[in-house]
Amino acid sequence: MEKSHLHQSIGGGSVADLILWKNRRGGFLLLGSATLTWFLFEKCGYRFVPFVVNTQLLLVVILFLWAKSAILFNRPMPQLPNFEITEASVLMVADALRVLINNLLSLAREIYMRRNAKQLFQVSVVLWTVSFVGSFLNFLTILYLGVVLCMLIPILYERYQDHIDDKLSLTHRIIQTQYRKIDERLLQKIIAKPTIKTKKMQ
Repeated sequence: MEKSHLHQSIGGGSVADLILWKNRRGGFLLLGSATLTWFLFEKCGYRFVPFVVNTQLLLVVILFLWAKSAILFNRPMPQLPNFEITEASVLMVADALRVLINNLLSLAREIYMRRNAKQLFQVSVVLWTVSFVGSFLNFLTILYLGVVLCMLIPILYERYQDHIDDKLSLTHRIIQTQYRKIDERLLQKIIAKPTIKTKKMQ
């Protein structure tokens, strides 16, 4: 029951099977290809454009020689899958990006129009954390760590859900306590200052 709930909360389907290691072959393939890509670009010093072009060149030459040898030795031609990006997948990605961008724009509008100091504080903490992490790691390493964490965190949560829920609940209470202290000491004063000034103007 817990597994199906987690499977559905991730989104279900092939992506959830991949993240929860139901599809072990796909999971190892994704993790291995991400590790190889990170190693080639980060440790070996490859550049993205030459790597992609040389890989495609090598693939085209191999397929050409394979097809020629098949004709010479009276063997069947290599069966290639139909590699194409479907319109549905493009629309799905575009729709997800549209929702994300609209949420960010509405959040910025909420901070600007309503002068919401709490939301400003929360957004500032998130952006500062991303900036702090980004100062130590480059984009490719962050992307690679994101893939690794996406492959590890759900399966670990599925195995140790009770212990993790207890720790998360305790951490949430501590964060809420600290946030209330900051809210009382700092944010409420920032919110209260404009109202005091308006009363003096009246």
